[in-house]
Amino acid sequence: TDDWNFLEQYSPYHNIDSNVERCPPMLVTTSTRDDRVHPGHARKMVKKLWDMGEGKDWPIFYFENIEGGHGGAADSKQQAFM
Repeated sequence: TDDWNFLEQYSPYHNIDSNVERCPPMLVTTSTRDDRVHPGHARKMVKKLWDMGEGKDWPIFYFENIEGGHGGAADSKQQAFM
């Protein structure tokens, strides 16, 4: 559809360039208990980056908090850690 064609143009997931040999370090964070954005989106993005960046200088790090909500942290202490 026309909507998909527009969205795909700026979707980070669909615009990963596998020809890039080096990218800056990236930290992707999510929360297992996020009730607005499912953590599967972050997991899927990181998996794709790891697969496409294998053998390249793509330092991709992943952190999933099992307690926090949509903000990623359950309390102020966790928020400071993140």
